[in-house]
Amino acid sequence: MKKECEIVQDLIFGYCDGTLNPASRELVEKHLVKCEECKKVYKEIKKDKKNDDDDKIEIDYLKRVNKKLKRKKIMIVISSICIVLLVVLHIVAFICYYHDHTTIEIFMNKDISEDQMTNIQNQIKNQTENVEITYVSSEKQLEKMKQRFEDNQDLLAGYEGENNIFSPSFIIKTKTIQDMEKIEESLETVEGIKKISSTSSNLYESLIMNIFTILYN
Repeated sequence: MKKECEIVQDLIFGYCDGTLNPASRELVEKHLVKCEECKKVYKEIKKDKKNDDDDKIEIDYLKRVNKKLKRKKIMIVISSICIVLLVVLHIVAFICYYHDHTTIEIFMNKDISEDQMTNIQNQIKNQTENVEITYVSSEKQLEKMKQRFEDNQDLLAGYEGENNIFSPSFIIKTKTIQDMEKIEESLETVEGIKKISSTSSNLYESLIMNIFTILYN
């Protein structure tokens, strides 16, 4: 009987796993009916196996939860980066827009008189005290164009001195867009002005134009 118990106990693991052949399975089942000791061993093994299965299920569940949490963290990081980039983009776009709409260039006639230039400056200063006026001579305009076309200087050959076709200008910078609008309106009928170069772009057009200016200058 002792020998049969040893055989059955060796087969119990296979019996619990369902891997025994029919003859061995029948032997174990018949023996468990009449042997309390082997039945006790079987119950212990079955209990341990159930605990192992439960542990495996728990581990698998925790792995799935950790994977979901990891994916969630990655999505949160990506979303945060996108939000930061959008905020930075809006800030840069606003800076470009503000700069474009608080800066204009007033091109004057080549034969403008000193009195007319003084009148233009006074007209600008009458609109706001917070204004910066920079004079750009015809010669300076030519130099700026030469720098822009430095790879093809032949285009500007012969325009020095009396042949200079570029107009002098005032570059106007104000603190607010409202001040600039008042200045532009006040200069519409002033003598000596050839053209006022300003921008009517929106927020993102200003950003795109500034990017192109940086890339191609």
